[in-house]
Amino acid sequence: YNRTNKVYTDSLKKSIGGDDMGGIGETLRVVRKLRGLTQKDLAQTMAVSQSYICQVETGHTTPSPMFIKLFCLQYSIDERPLSR
Repeated sequence: YNRTNKVYTDSLKKSIGGDDMGGIGETLRVVRKLRGLTQKDLAQTMAVSQSYICQVETGHTTPSPMFIKLFCLQYSIDERPLSR
């Protein structure tokens, strides 16, 4: 457990805090940026368009439960706080 992991964990805790789907968009953005990925990189990994990632991050689109599940599996994130 190092400083990078602490920053990552603290950032995720802050982003998951909300009751709305914006928390998922913020989590997506935080994970993407902490891993040094562009929206295009993440979109390719998740097999969706870059515009979809942008819409989720900005709260304009609600991601499907399957997208959330795959995102969490791909990036080793606990799905439970995001599936409320």
